Amino acid sequence: MGIGKEVIRPLLNSLDGMPIHVRQLSEMFRKHGRRQNDSTNRVDDLDQTDVPDALAAGWRQDTDWTPNDVVRANSVGETPDPGDYLDADYISQHLSRFDDGASRIYFSDSLHANGPGQRDGSTFVFPTAELQRVLDETGGDANLVADALGIERKWFFGPDGNPVDVEIRHFDPSELTNLRIPSGSEAGRNEHWIPGGYLPTGIPEAVIDVPSSATGTRIDYNPGLWPGTAQSLTLTGSK
Repeated sequence: MGIGKEVIRPLLNSLDGMPIHVRQLSEMFRKHGRRQNDSTNRVDDLDQTDVPDALAAGWRQDTDWTPNDVVRANSVGETPDPGDYLDADYISQHLSRFDDGASRIYFSDSLHANGPGQRDGSTFVFPTAELQRVLDETGGDANLVADALGIERKWFFGPDGNPVDVEIRHFDPSELTNLRIPSGSEAGRNEHWIPGGYLPTGIPEAVIDVPSSATGTRIDYNPGLWPGTAQSLTLTGSK
């Protein structure tokens, strides 16, 4: 039995009355989420997450920027500062999620060849507790970890079909240099990036700076001086 017009029309009217940024943020989460949701065993259900509501509440009402505008600006190298479209209280509350430190997973080969920073001297990080939650909920399955972190599954597997070597670096709060909400201009950004400091799966993210001596292919850097503490990690699963 179909849904009658008595139900559909009020829903459409309520959607039409929503601010444009609310509709765009919700659509962005769902659109990007569908790209990486090839499995029914995903970590987060985007239709149940409250991230779009949180972003909607934090989007400045006195700005002309819309989420789509921000993404388009990034595509042509005219990146606005997150403070141009996000409320100061929202930014502060978001960054407070990192008060206990931050962590990220690195591919071991890349880490030991290039250091923990991207070519622009930055690196994306997650609250340590959030990354641990992902690992606990996925059981360390490489496919599910990739889905949760918005990374193509293929990058987690070698030619033999087994997971590649990875490891975690934990950054102490004192090592979170220039902690900030990603603007989208960072070298580590991929096509799934959306404004507001969250992955499309609802996991909070931020960006920090790393020393130039820990960035790029160098022969004179000392891994012992890199920020962060290493932790081994073994992923499971197959391609």
